[in-house]
This record gives sequence, C-alpha cells and structure tokens, in this order.
Amino acid sequence: MEATSRSRVSVVTPSYNQGRFIERTILSVICQDYLDLEYILVDAVSSDQTKDILEKYRSHIDVLIIEPDRGQTDALNKGFNRCTGEIMAYLNSDDCYADKDTIATAVRYFDENPDIDVVYGRRNSINANGRFTYCPPYQPFCEKNLYLSDYIAQECVFWRRGIFEKSGAYVDESFHFAMDYELWLRFLKHGAKFLSVDEFFGLFRSYQEQKSIDLWETVGLPEIARLHEAYLGRLLPEKEMVDYYQEYFFGAHPIHNPEASRFSQNIWGSFIMYKKEVLNKQPMDTWGFAEYDRKFKVALTQV
Repeated sequence: MEATSRSRVSVVTPSYNQGRFIERTILSVICQDYLDLEYILVDAVSSDQTKDILEKYRSHIDVLIIEPDRGQTDALNKGFNRCTGEIMAYLNSDDCYADKDTIATAVRYFDENPDIDVVYGRRNSINANGRFTYCPPYQPFCEKNLYLSDYIAQECVFWRRGIFEKSGAYVDESFHFAMDYELWLRFLKHGAKFLSVDEFFGLFRSYQEQKSIDLWETVGLPEIARLHEAYLGRLLPEKEMVDYYQEYFFGAHPIHNPEASRFSQNIWGSFIMYKKEVLNKQPMDTWGFAEYDRKFKVALTQV
C-alpha cells in the first residue's frame, strides 16, 4: 500500500552524461511508495546514453528540461523554480534513494515534528557497481559541528519550502562543489531547525571519476574555505576540518583524545567488515528494477 500525506514532495535531479547510473537514480524516485510526488529532471543535453533512458521513463517524469546550462547549480535552480511541493529535495544523477519507503518515511518525520524545517537520514556509500563500501555511525544533529565540517549527506536531505523561501529560494551558483553545504549553513542563518533520523535514506556512489573526488582539492577545499571564513571568521586547514568530522561521528577527537578515537573507529571498522559480508551479495542500487516491474508493468497487464 502506498503511503498518503497532505504534503506534496518535489525532487529535482540535475543530469549530465551519467548514462551508466541515471536509470537507477530515476527508478529510485519514480518507484517510491508515495502518492503526491513530483519529479523534475534537468538535463544539460547529455551526449551519452542518457537521452535514451530519459525517453524510456519520460511518462514518469513530471517536468523534463533538456537544455544547456551553466553547471549543476544552474540546473538545480531551474528545477527548484518549477517545484510545487511543500517539501523539497534533490538527488544527483549517480546517487539513489535507499528503498521505496524513503520519501514516505521522511514525510512522516515532518508530520510528527511540525517545528522541524530540515529532516535528513543516513547514507550507505556504494561503488560504481552498486556494492556497499561504507557508512558512518548515526549521530544526532549538532549545529556547532556543522559549522566546522559538512557531515550531512546531501542525498538524504529533505526540507520544507518555507525555509527554502525564507533563505532566498535559490542554490548559490558561485559554488560548483559545496553548494549543499552553503545551503545548509544559509538555512541555519535563517533559523532552520534540523532533525537527524536513524534511517537509511540514500545511496551515495563513490568512484574515481566522481566530482566530489576529482575536484576535492581544486574546487572543493577553496569553496569550503570560503564558507568557513564567512561563518567562522577563520580558515580551517583540511586536517583540522577532517579531525572535527571524525570527532562528530566517533565521539572523540583524533588529536585531543587519540586512544578513544582509535578504539571507536576500530570497533566501527569491524562492524563495517561484517556489514559488507551481509550486504554485498547483490548491488544495493538495483531494487528499483524489480519495484518498477511490480508497480508499473504488472499494473499494465491488469488493465
């Protein structure tokens, strides 16, 4: 049975030449068990197999924009400008939602917490083949630490339209890497209340050609430095930022309390090894294919 709610949810996917992954991204959205879902996909005229995949699922995409853009943030703004939902999110074209109940679960937390502006869950990292690689421990939201390190998994975040409009209703196009981090900090600046939930919402794909790896030093670090200077009034060396990130997830600072930090990370590392044995029997990002057959193809045969 599909979950129902009074809240429309709008999801935007910016796309460019991610043909080997985008079908799984699309399926993870259109196969959600949530009735009032609006899906907007913005493609910058991809030159790979993306075109054929978009045509295949065209009837399931509410708004499809195919035109040149100035980059990912421009594509996001085009999508957000077309959103009509009370709750908003974006999912990059190489990531996926974790399962068919992700959006219904996020909306439930909003319904149960009317004072909350942003709900985010946990991520499982996967490789190019969809196999599990890592996940950090669950931790509640910590405003102080968010100013020091971006520990929020972008593909796991949903927010109310109200805080988006209060914060200017845009994604900052001067950022090409840390646009999500900039948005979270701008939400905080405008009084947003965040809720971290112990639910797996997203699958984050990590692979060598990935933007967040390829551009980390040349684009990512300078953009994060801009944000630290704006919100902290100082620059954080990369090592200091990473140490705060580790402290947030493992409860001990690697420099100030190295033994406790090592102990916590070793315990978690053992759990990750066990989780790999359990989860890596099949790719984690293929659930949408079977769900699509169940939800759409079976329905067609019954007409």
